[in-house]
Amino acid sequence: MDQAEIDEALDEMEQDALLRTEPGHMITSLHADEIVSFHEKHAGYLRTHPKVNPAHYLSNLRTMIKIRV
Repeated sequence: MDQAEIDEALDEMEQDALLRTEPGHMITSLHADEIVSFHEKHAGYLRTHPKVNPAHYLSNLRTMIKIRV
Protein backbone atom coordinates (compact mmCIF):
# COMPACT_ATOMS: atom_id res chain seq x y z
CA MET A 1 0.00 0.00 0.00
CA ASP A 2 1.59 3.29 -1.08
CA GLN A 3 1.14 6.81 0.35
CA ALA A 4 -1.54 7.74 -2.21
CA GLU A 5 -3.66 4.73 -1.20
CA ILE A 6 -3.19 5.56 2.48
CA ASP A 7 -4.23 9.17 1.86
CA GLU A 8 -7.28 8.02 -0.10
CA ALA A 9 -8.35 5.62 2.66
CA LEU A 10 -7.95 8.29 5.35
CA ASP A 11 -9.90 10.82 3.25
CA GLU A 12 -12.72 8.30 2.83
CA MET A 13 -12.79 7.70 6.60
CA GLU A 14 -12.99 11.45 7.28
CA GLN A 15 -15.98 11.75 4.93
CA ASP A 16 -17.85 8.79 6.44
CA ALA A 17 -20.48 10.05 8.89
CA LEU A 18 -20.47 6.69 10.70
CA LEU A 19 -16.83 7.10 11.82
CA ARG A 20 -15.45 9.36 14.57
CA THR A 21 -12.68 11.36 12.93
CA GLU A 22 -12.33 14.44 15.11
CA PRO A 23 -9.04 16.34 15.11
CA GLY A 24 -6.62 15.32 17.85
CA HIS A 25 -3.74 16.73 19.81
CA MET A 26 -0.12 16.11 18.95
CA ILE A 27 2.62 16.97 21.40
CA THR A 28 5.26 18.93 19.52
CA SER A 29 7.54 19.80 22.41
CA LEU A 30 7.79 19.48 26.16
CA HIS A 31 5.31 22.29 26.85
CA ALA A 32 3.33 22.67 23.64
CA ASP A 33 0.83 20.70 21.70
CA GLU A 34 -1.09 21.42 18.54
CA ILE A 35 -4.34 20.27 17.04
CA VAL A 36 -3.89 18.13 13.95
CA SER A 37 -6.44 16.61 11.62
CA PHE A 38 -7.39 12.96 11.81
CA HIS A 39 -5.67 12.43 8.45
CA GLU A 40 -2.40 14.13 9.50
CA LYS A 41 -2.27 12.23 12.78
CA HIS A 42 -2.64 8.75 11.29
CA ALA A 43 -0.63 9.38 8.11
CA GLY A 44 2.16 10.73 10.32
CA TYR A 45 2.04 7.64 12.52
CA LEU A 46 2.41 5.38 9.49
CA ARG A 47 5.31 7.47 8.14
CA THR A 48 7.19 7.28 11.44
CA HIS A 49 6.51 3.55 11.94
CA PRO A 50 7.50 1.94 8.62
CA LYS A 51 7.29 -1.60 9.99
CA VAL A 52 3.54 -1.25 10.60
CA ASN A 53 1.42 -2.84 7.88
CA PRO A 54 -0.73 0.08 6.61
CA ALA A 55 -3.60 -2.14 5.45
CA HIS A 56 -3.88 -3.78 8.87
CA TYR A 57 -3.49 -0.46 10.68
CA LEU A 58 -6.25 1.19 8.64
CA SER A 59 -8.54 -1.81 9.04
CA ASN A 60 -8.10 -1.81 12.82
CA LEU A 61 -8.51 1.98 12.93
CA ARG A 62 -11.78 1.76 10.99
CA THR A 63 -13.08 -0.80 13.50
CA MET A 64 -12.03 1.26 16.53
CA ILE A 65 -13.61 4.53 15.38
CA LYS A 66 -16.91 3.12 14.13
CA ILE A 67 -19.91 4.76 15.78
CA ARG A 68 -22.06 2.02 17.25
CA VAL A 69 -25.80 2.64 17.24
